[in-house]
Amino acid sequence: MHAQLLIYCMKFKTLLKKSLILLGLVLGLFILLYFIPLKPSSEFIKQAKETRKEYSSSFKNDSLIVLVDYSYPVFMKRFWVYNIENDEIALNTHVSHSWKSGLVFADEFSNEPGSNLSSIGVIKISERYHGKYGPSLRLDGLEKENNKIRERAIVMHPLVDFRLYGITIPSELAFYSFGCFALDIEDLENIRNWCHDGTLMLVVD
Repeated sequence: MHAQLLIYCMKFKTLLKKSLILLGLVLGLFILLYFIPLKPSSEFIKQAKETRKEYSSSFKNDSLIVLVDYSYPVFMKRFWVYNIENDEIALNTHVSHSWKSGLVFADEFSNEPGSNLSSIGVIKISERYHGKYGPSLRLDGLEKENNKIRERAIVMHPLVDFRLYGITIPSELAFYSFGCFALDIEDLENIRNWCHDGTLMLVVD
């Protein structure tokens, strides 16, 4: 009996050790992916430039385009400010999506008021304002699939503490929103200065 118990304990220790190693690898990969900078694909940039020409009358900003690629997981830097004139990335950072759109990847979108889902498509970054969460930017959807963005109060605002199922998640870890594009406040201040009142934001999945 004692020998059998000893065998079980040894097996448990081995399993625990392997589990801790696996957990460490997963956490290490998560940290690496969280901090590593990304570049938008050349196809995405080409699509954005073509979209900018197609909707040229809607945008005043001729030098900058904002790109969001929701095909990347929520913890990666999938938001870019791209400078058309010098073909450079002015900013690469994290951006939230709605918790209802998916926990890791955003794969469900809506244009319906009250859905609390993220929106994709061609969007105009409009006026600056100071709202419930601080300095923010209004947005306008330019396609049939997202033309209720302003009505839905989908905006760009700072990351804030996020409450989900009774648990408060601090802003530093708040990858989710109720549909808005939430960003680090320092990055958002730059975006507000560079991109207000008429800049293209193209969001894809």
